[in-house]
Amino acid sequence: MLLLLAIGAGVLAVMRLAAWWVVLPPSVMLVGYLLLLREASRADAEKRAVSASAPAAAAPAAAPAAAPARTRSGEQDRAPVAPPVPAPVIPVATDAEVIDITARVNEEFFDQYADAKLRAVGD
Repeated sequence: MLLLLAIGAGVLAVMRLAAWWVVLPPSVMLVGYLLLLREASRADAEKRAVSASAPAAAAPAAAPAAAPARTRSGEQDRAPVAPPVPAPVIPVATDAEVIDITARVNEEFFDQYADAKLRAVGD
């Protein structure tokens, strides 16, 4: 969509139906979006590399290496994933102060829009 917008703006500028600076906003948006996608792909690749090297680093070095179990397709079985760590329990204060507001129930509250139909504009 951004590519079409940038191309359309470029065509309008070349045909002199629009000023040259009309091309700048869609071009900047397109370049910014492409840079964002580039960084996201790098982050995904880094995450995949870390997750692939994590089971190898977790294996003890002194233990003899056992033959990896093979599946029907010939791929090695992956190590089991550790269960997620539960979030810490935050203590709740049990000595909260209860405020009695029953005496204020009959109090009339100010409503700034109550007489809006009675007022004239500018009053």
